[in-house]
Amino acid sequence: MAFLPGLALASATRVGFQDAFATERGNAFVATADNPSAVYYNPAGLIQLDGARLEGNLYSVAASSDYTGVGGSTSMKDDRLSIPAFYTTWKAQGSPLAYGLGVYAPYGLSTEWPANSPLRTFALRNTQTYRTYNFSVAWQISPDVSAGLGVTYNRATTDLNRAIGIFGPNDLFRFAGSGSAIGFDLGLLWKVNAQNSLGLSYTHHTTINFKGTSSTIPVIPSEAASAEFEFPENVIVGWSYRPNPQWNIEADADWTNWNRLGTVVIHRTSGDTVLPFNWQAGWFYELGATRYFDNGWHVGAGYCYTQNSTPDSTYTPAVPDSNRAFYSLGFGYHNGFMSADLAWQYGDGGTRHVSGSAASLIGATADGSYKNSLNAVSLSLGFQF
Repeated sequence: MAFLPGLALASATRVGFQDAFATERGNAFVATADNPSAVYYNPAGLIQLDGARLEGNLYSVAASSDYTGVGGSTSMKDDRLSIPAFYTTWKAQGSPLAYGLGVYAPYGLSTEWPANSPLRTFALRNTQTYRTYNFSVAWQISPDVSAGLGVTYNRATTDLNRAIGIFGPNDLFRFAGSGSAIGFDLGLLWKVNAQNSLGLSYTHHTTINFKGTSSTIPVIPSEAASAEFEFPENVIVGWSYRPNPQWNIEADADWTNWNRLGTVVIHRTSGDTVLPFNWQAGWFYELGATRYFDNGWHVGAGYCYTQNSTPDSTYTPAVPDSNRAFYSLGFGYHNGFMSADLAWQYGDGGTRHVSGSAASLIGATADGSYKNSLNAVSLSLGFQF
């Protein structure tokens, strides 16, 4: 399941929702980080998890984008995709060290527009998978402060397709390739007192050199090609407030530095192709609350606002990005052996009006109105030994 594609969600191709308990809280979790998904959210939180634990998460999402412009109207193909994540942690009783291993997809793209749409010279079917394998260690510095370090192996594939528009109805430009990179992340968790805790996490940027093939059909069926893509660093800071054992309220700010993705050059024997992105840094603003009950059950709700990271001048419908408001609800059951969480999420992207985008070879632009939304369900199951 770890080889399934991701889906462009918010802040360009960022997939920030990696655990059902965190998702139901609006993804406000960096200052809580008390389950195995701390490998992703804040590795310092692993120090809170005694024994051996396993958790699997499935994030099932369906996104839609409807276009209206000078060239007519069309809609992106609506597919429901499932994005899995897996975490395992271990900590000996009384030890100042804890360990974790996670496999997840922090970025992803899977969009498809009809072959006869007015946007065909900008996007047909486009996919990109980015899988992270993260080994983390947490250290209890003092009774109130812990730190975490993760070393990551990141493997990515991409397959980008668009029509050319000058050689007939079936002409095509395609680039497909794969690559990998090593990275790292850091975390800090400070339990100020019984009611308040602060969390901080940092994920370093990566540069992946995709090597593969390019096609310009019908002129060049296939040739060797390569291109470097920059994936951004992420910084998350949060505050958790627990007025009593029954409530946990948290607010987070999550920054993604998409400024790193500027102009991508596809190097080919027949000549380079330049793809201008010039994306912009963006924020997730997250707020959530959980109400715990004495019988092991809990309910949660949250809100997350994500900023658009793709400017109008280089907008592509392959990445239907817009400002989005995410609303989430969920519930779960935790006891000494197992845990289960189920969250529902709706993302309202409103209608984005694009103007001033660059023209394709036939003079078409991506200017117009895009109505974006998504529905998602997240399920996590965990076990403790």
